[in-house]
Amino acid sequence: MRKQNGYAILTACVLGVICAGCSGRAPRAAVVAEGVILSLEYKQGDDKPGGFTRMNLAAAVPGGNGSWNVDAYGRLTRDYLIITRPQRKDLGPEVIPASRIVSIQFGDGGIKTVNENQTAPAR
Repeated sequence: MRKQNGYAILTACVLGVICAGCSGRAPRAAVVAEGVILSLEYKQGDDKPGGFTRMNLAAAVPGGNGSWNVDAYGRLTRDYLIITRPQRKDLGPEVIPASRIVSIQFGDGGIKTVNENQTAPAR
């Protein structure tokens, strides 16, 4: 009888641990900063600079290589920057390892609307 009780207790403990681990929600990494991204510069896979800016000015692209007039929202954790594009529902989130980020500036920069299809003004 004792052996059966021991197995029952052990089985209950194992099931409890398994159920606790399978709650369906993974722990979320702590967010360091979050919001509209004004500008971002990061190293691409080939270590060349890449980036984008919310401003409608090609010369304002950080690192000189990337896009301008971009509407983006970011969540920065210790390990990753997760970028979503509100105007581009067809794109999923973009994830950039934090180790590749050169600089990032959050805020709308006073720019209330962004037309991603608009061309940059003439210089």
